[in-house]
Amino acid sequence: MYYKEWERSPYSTVQNVMNLNSQNEWEPQASFSRGTVGTPLQNKIMINNKQVFIIGNGESRQEIDLAELNQYGKTYGCNALYRDYTPDALIAVDHRMAHQIYWTGYSIDNVCYFRDWNRMPADSYQMLLDPQMITSKGSDYEVYTNDRLPHHKEFVMHGANKDELEKAEQQIKELDPNKVLTDDAVKALVGGDCLQSGFYVSWVEEIDKVHSTTEPGLIPGDSDGGFSSGPLAHLISIAVEEPVEVYLIGMDLYSNYNDRYNNLYKGTEGYMGEGGNAIPPDHWIAQHGMVMEQFSNVQHYKVNKLSLGTDTINQEIEEWKVLQNLEYLTYAEMFGKLADR
Repeated sequence: MYYKEWERSPYSTVQNVMNLNSQNEWEPQASFSRGTVGTPLQNKIMINNKQVFIIGNGESRQEIDLAELNQYGKTYGCNALYRDYTPDALIAVDHRMAHQIYWTGYSIDNVCYFRDWNRMPADSYQMLLDPQMITSKGSDYEVYTNDRLPHHKEFVMHGANKDELEKAEQQIKELDPNKVLTDDAVKALVGGDCLQSGFYVSWVEEIDKVHSTTEPGLIPGDSDGGFSSGPLAHLISIAVEEPVEVYLIGMDLYSNYNDRYNNLYKGTEGYMGEGGNAIPPDHWIAQHGMVMEQFSNVQHYKVNKLSLGTDTINQEIEEWKVLQNLEYLTYAEMFGKLADR
């Protein structure tokens, strides 16, 4: 068993973190205090949950000052958004990403929704990591974790079996004989952007602001449907806030870069490199469509940088043409509409 543990900085309220870089190598990341992760805790000009903004990480939103949205309603974001901006709620379904967020201390003061985030008593830790409990053959495996401090009584753990990941990668490669997909793209299709095998463990504080996406009563049916982070942020925001209007921002779906990866955080920890393939948007389109269809009483706006028909990103989504509660706006039109109220 191999441990990747983090030393606690005497100058910070949270431990130092080792991050995986774009070459999937572990490297130290400077520790953060609670006040320096993302933007400071926000004092809203007004509280309005009738309008909700779902913020994706498509590159079309790069020039938008997200803080301007704070005065108009609640903001829900995904994954690495917390590095630059603090939304009202942050959603992550990739286990590695969820644990990395927790290790920074962000979740102590800021609301997060993580998939299958279930606490377990500290007494069960060694038993759960016994190789004989994991496989009848017994094997070495890596554990990526934060420091366990004396006051920690519970932990959250997720695992990825190396053999199963390698098998899935091989199956995808066999379907791609011309090697159109980059290695990063193959790993993303297997189980999240550049997922690593091994176990991810977070020793959790007694009080934090993390909710499991399968928490009873959160979503109708008590299931997150296996949604990706963007559509799930969409679904949770409506279930929690009961808004009148929802604005989809930075949900580019497609790419203008010769079928290359479209994400503001590409090449950083937990994401594909800049040369990675664009991820097929079919499941994102289907999942967002399901949410809009289920909540037909909520008006939706897909917000693009440019007018419809300008390029691949700024286009009408064919599968959504049947929806009566969807309109398209440019960013300029959205801010003009909001300012007129």
